[in-house]
Amino acid sequence: MTASMVCRVHYSAFALLLLTTVVSAGEPSARWRIETSDRQKIDARIRYEIHTTSYLVTRWLAFMPEPPELPSQTVAKVTGTPNSKVVEERSPIARKVRLVDLPVSDLSLARKLQLDLYVQATLRARRLVALKNGETSPKVVPLTQAEQKYYTSAGTSIDFNVPSFKNWLDKKQLHPKKGELPMQFAERVLEVIRSDYKYKFTVGEKRASIVCDQPTGDCSCMSYIFVGAMRASDIPSRMLVGRFAKPRKEGVGPSDNQYDQPHVRCEFYLKDVGWVPVDPAFANGNKVKKVRDFIGNDLGDVLVLYVDIDLQLPFPDKVRPSPGMQTHPAYWAFGKGKFDGEYGDTGWELTATPIAKTSR
Repeated sequence: MTASMVCRVHYSAFALLLLTTVVSAGEPSARWRIETSDRQKIDARIRYEIHTTSYLVTRWLAFMPEPPELPSQTVAKVTGTPNSKVVEERSPIARKVRLVDLPVSDLSLARKLQLDLYVQATLRARRLVALKNGETSPKVVPLTQAEQKYYTSAGTSIDFNVPSFKNWLDKKQLHPKKGELPMQFAERVLEVIRSDYKYKFTVGEKRASIVCDQPTGDCSCMSYIFVGAMRASDIPSRMLVGRFAKPRKEGVGPSDNQYDQPHVRCEFYLKDVGWVPVDPAFANGNKVKKVRDFIGNDLGDVLVLYVDIDLQLPFPDKVRPSPGMQTHPAYWAFGKGKFDGEYGDTGWELTATPIAKTSR
């Protein structure tokens, strides 16, 4: 009896959108609030496939995302096939994931496993707006102690504590100035991301300390850099990993971003405001608008599959890190023979029902 495991992640997406905002540098955070409105209801189906050629599987273990409740979305229903259960990954913030544990009783499953995830959710548009005269800040849910620590700490991918990233921060003078507010600092980080990098989908190892010194990067690379810079300055920040709320484009293949519609954007937390959305890739791609136009705007156009990266998954032998499950699941296969498991084709189907129009 042997066992084999594969964890794999594939992030990428890019689009040019014209966004509007009322963000103004220099204002204290207490003068702002997040305005939220339901934008669209979505019904999505994600299909994953794993197959082997020689290896005979006797038991499959596979992890899929469990889309969370967030300021940007409410989740009505999540189901999966084969039958699965919701468990917690083992990081300090204990994100929920969906686990399939399937003993093979049918030979058709011995060399191929198809996983389907069905999600019904409402996506919300968010906008940072100024408080009116006499208006008080709405009550904001504070971060827990564990969240505060996690979202300001270095990790395997957001490794802002290594010399190469520290040197990059020094070179770009990305340290908060005296009296500089987090939103002003976020603008400076986006200015560097806009001026120093050209968008290009990239494969291979991605860490903040690696991608910061490369001339090109995709939405995940730019998000690593943004989150790394914010956390290095003790500003809670996180990544939102998901898919655009639109169906697969006809005629494109797996190497095209519009095949599975993946996208990564960010948020940073302000005590009096809450989570402020930021899209580094959009700021990089649309140089007509000011970078502050990409702070505090969320069109409600992305289904978030999970928050942040470096998931700690409870596999049979030990807890193992997985960068993510955006386009492929993490899995373990018990069986016989030489392991030769590979990912197969994927599926992405989505229907959307608009609730309200959002100005761009």
